[in-house]
Formats: sequence, C-alpha cells, structure tokens
Amino acid sequence: MVRFSRVAAHAVPLTVGALLLTTGVSVAQPSTVDAAAARTEAGITALQGIKKSLTPAERKQSSQLVVEKRLRADRSLAAKLPDYRSGVGVSTAGTVSVDIAATRDQAVANAVKAAGGTVRFASPDGSVRADLPLAAVDAIAGRADVAEIKPAAQATTWSEQGNRDFGVAAQAAAATQVSEGDKAHGADTARATYGVSGSGVKVCVLSDGVDSLAKSQSAGELPTVDVLSGQKGSGDEGTAMLEIIHDLAPNAALGFATAFTSEASFAANIRALRTTGHCTIIVDDVAYFDESPFQDTQVAQAVNDVTAAGVLYFSSAGNSGNATDGTSGYYEGDFRASATKISGITGTPHDFDPSATTQNFDALSAGSLGKPVTLFWSDPWGKSANDYDLFVLNSSGSVVASSENGQSGSQNPYEIASVPASGSGYKVAVVKYSGADRFIALNVIRGRFVGSGSLKAFSTNGVTNGHSSAANAFSVAAAPAGPAFTRPLETGDPANPTGPYPGLFTASSKWERFSSDGKRHLFYNADGTALTPGNVSSTGGTTRTKPDITAADGVATSVTGFQPFYGTSAAAPHAAAIAALLLSGKPTATPAQIRSALVSSAIDLGTPGFDTVTGNGVIMAGPALAALGVAAK
Repeated sequence: MVRFSRVAAHAVPLTVGALLLTTGVSVAQPSTVDAAAARTEAGITALQGIKKSLTPAERKQSSQLVVEKRLRADRSLAAKLPDYRSGVGVSTAGTVSVDIAATRDQAVANAVKAAGGTVRFASPDGSVRADLPLAAVDAIAGRADVAEIKPAAQATTWSEQGNRDFGVAAQAAAATQVSEGDKAHGADTARATYGVSGSGVKVCVLSDGVDSLAKSQSAGELPTVDVLSGQKGSGDEGTAMLEIIHDLAPNAALGFATAFTSEASFAANIRALRTTGHCTIIVDDVAYFDESPFQDTQVAQAVNDVTAAGVLYFSSAGNSGNATDGTSGYYEGDFRASATKISGITGTPHDFDPSATTQNFDALSAGSLGKPVTLFWSDPWGKSANDYDLFVLNSSGSVVASSENGQSGSQNPYEIASVPASGSGYKVAVVKYSGADRFIALNVIRGRFVGSGSLKAFSTNGVTNGHSSAANAFSVAAAPAGPAFTRPLETGDPANPTGPYPGLFTASSKWERFSSDGKRHLFYNADGTALTPGNVSSTGGTTRTKPDITAADGVATSVTGFQPFYGTSAAAPHAAAIAALLLSGKPTATPAQIRSALVSSAIDLGTPGFDTVTGNGVIMAGPALAALGVAAK
C-alpha cells in the first residue's frame, strides 16, 4: 500500500499518524485513512500504466487527450478512475479544440480539414489551432510533420466582477461615464496644467473583443478605433479598456486586436500592431496559462521585439493574489524529494514542508474550485529531459485530475490540470517521474493554498509571470480608485480596500488584495541558453523586479459587465493612458526616459522602496510629466 507522506527523513514504520499527512483525515479513522491511501495508489498506478504503454502517436499527444480516449474505450480503466475527469472538452460533434505543433507549411492544416476538422488559425511557424475530431487525433499525431498535439492553450483576462451597478449609479447625471482613475491619478488636472491630451500618440489594446464598440461610439464614449482586419474578437473587455484610455488621453488615436484566437495569433498581433497598426503604446490584459515563468516564450518574445523597436508595452500583472495579503495560490522552490521510496508508484513526490514533518500535498481552498493548476520546472522550453507530473486528489484520496506528459528531451517543462467545479478537500501533488531535481513553480490560477485539517498550506510570492514580466514591459498592479470590490475572494476574507475617489492616490492608498505579486525568477534566455549554466536551482538564474508600477481599478465604464471595472485588466490601460500623456507632452522622449519619469515620480505604497505587490508604487500623471521635464503651459 502506498503511503504518500512520511513523518521524517529517516526510515520509520508508517503509522496512522503519518497517514494524516496524506489525507487530512482524523486519527480516529484508520480504516478511512488506509482506504484513501489505497485509492491514491490505485489512481496514480492506473495513470502511470497508461504513460508506460503509449504508442508512438500517443507520445506526441498530451496526457489528457490520451486518457480521455482510453477512458472512452476501456470500461475497466474507467472503473479504476471513478472520479477522474480529463478536462478535455469534447463537443456534441465529437471534436476537441487543439493546438498542433507542425512544420512550416500548410500540409497539416489541410490534413485537419480532410479529417473533418476546422482550422481556426495557422501560423507561418507551423502552429495550428483547430477543432479536430477526437477520433482523428491519432492519425494527425502519427504524421511525420507533426511534433505535438495538446488541448488548446487556455487564456484569461484579468478582470474581476463585483458590484455591477456602481459606475452607472454614481455618474447617472453625467453625459458619459468617466473613469474615477482620471481624477485619482491627477490626469484631469495634468491635462489642463501641461496642455497634454494624448495627441500624436496611438494606443492599442489587446484583449478578448470589442463587441460593444459601435454602442460605445454612438454614446460618445469612444472615437474611431482602428481594429486590425479580422481581429475584432469576441467579448467586451477590450471596449472597456479603450474607454479608460480615452477618458485619460482623449486625443490619442486608438487601435485594437484580439489576443484570444490562439497564443501564436496573440504574438502575431502584438507585432502587427506595431508594423501594420503603427501603435506607439500597446497594452494587454491577457495571459495564456502555458507561458513559462522561467523563460521568455513566444508572447514575451513578441513583446521583446516591439519594445526593442521603441514601443511602450503595458500588461496586467494578474489577479492571482499575493503572499503579503495571504491570498497567494502560488508556490515555487527547489524540488525536495520525499525521504523514502514509495512502493507501487514510479517516481518521487515533492515534499512541500521544509520542517522535520513531511507533507507531499498542498491543500486547496474552497475558492479554488474549477480553477486550473499549472506546474513548471526549470528546464529550457521545448527541451525538457526531466519528467514531472501533476495530480489533483479529492478528500477521499481519489485522483480526480492529472497531467503526466512525458518529457524526454524535446518537450516543454509544463503540466496543467483543473480542480473540479464542486466538492471540497482538494489537494495537489507533484511527482518527479524521472530525471534530475529542478526548481518548480505550482500555480492554482486565481485560487489559493489553504491548510485543511492536518494539511498545512505552502505558498510563496512570485506569481506574476509570462510576457507581463518581459524585461522592458510595464507589469501593472491594481489599486482601487473607486469603491471596494464587493465580492470577497474567499469566505471569511477581510474587507477589500476602498479607493480615494474623488481624491488623489496618496501614500496611504491600498492595493487590491487579489493583485499578483513578484519577483520573477528566470533561468534561461529567450533562446533557451542558461543564464547560469550548471545551476538551475534557487541559487541560480536571475530575478526581475516585477510588477513595475500600480494603477487604478474599480472604475466606471459604460460597458455592460464592467460597471465598475475591477482587476489589473483595468489598471493596465490607466497606466498606458498616462504614458500617452507623457509622450504627447514630449514626443521625442525615449522609452527609457518615459520609464524613468513614471517610476521616479510614483507614490510609494506599502513598505519603503520597491515591493513585490505594488512595484515602485502608483503612478501619477502630473508628477510624471514634471519628472519628464514637460513645462506647464
């Protein structure tokens, strides 16, 4: 029988007390504990059995696709995994949304169409986003020009939904809705004092979509917006972001492209906004779950390209919480092998507890239901030869979700699974299936690690990652300008902060408790070469001081569902609009000069100096213009 935890680092008989760390079940229930341990062993063993029996075509597929197909074909396997869900969405037509890595031609896209699939996006680099019949996955994966098939990479915007009527109620008498951030950042006064309006600057947004663009324009909320051809997207977060920019920089030209078609399309649209769209400033509020925290991957590389060409790039830091406020759903650290080999399971679990007690799980909060969980480790992207797996267990010990892709030298150091949408007592485990110890990063996106029963919770700072942490991007944290966010992040949480509106941000202003923190630890250059060859542990690599700055959220827009608009999704366009005011005041300013002006004049929040939640502080329009040397009119 597998005991997934032990008491100490020396060999001792496993007792019911030791098993508490496996299940969190009371000592008075030994049979329950033993049953939970047996279910854990049975589930992981069944899944590892699949991993050991992959066909050549299946070795190119994500574990979720393989398990979904096997469960549908093998009732005996389904009996061994009664609570398991692969997380693969299969349509009523039998199709799955997938990302296919292929060679640089149209052959694979044509094969997808011939198999009854629909191509959503085909990149020149060979990436294909498609809806593919599940029954055709093996055939497509078996092609020599296909390197990988996985469920379509998921993305999120960083908005939060709270009280839905404040923006309209607070400004009912106004002809148009004006963001409270305009006054809280002093942008209204700065426009009058310095004679700046954003004129001569083009600010472009990347988000989900602009469904209500025409409605906002007819209401006088927005002027003409240059939308890249075919890139209108779907949704309305982009419309709300554009309204914020227009409120603060009313004469700036505006542009938009969706970031939601696919990750490759997102990267392509970043570059197109510079080249085709001629954007001076670009801002986004989107994160793809598979963006590496340890290396600049494709979206971050696109950001690097445009910032090298002189574009100012702003991006939401994220809404995944922070260690300072105890809202973190993130853990990073060196892999720490459990003391004793666990019989029946290939590999070694990670020990989360640095004390004498061993705990091989991290417990999830009730608010983590339905949230994705990602695992990364410090191998170069696309070149991982060390194999780590991720498991989600329920309170009875059953494996309910997992990700156990094989890494043999040409795969990504990445796994993703999802917490079920109902139930309680969930926990996650990391197992090193084979290979060397690495630095790991575990993230329950917008969830939280919270102790449950005898299980302790382990979390760290550092959740801000991906392209928001690109070296020359501005990663933007959030502080409320308007009312408190009314929906608690978790049951029993303290009240969220209230903003200064109608006053200005000050040193006593508070940041949002959900705002993601840094710093960001990296181990590789964008091309996969090691920053500190031979050392990819916690003592190696380098650290980027992210997030950079803080800006307003909790503000009014006219867009349904964003009344008010909370989240770092709202903060990033405020920061971009203030940068537009600076550039309109001094068109010859370099990106380095704009950065220096914003950072040097920011109001420090929290502990003195840079801090991991608010960066260098909340930026203010007037002081930043003065720091740039713009003269009052």
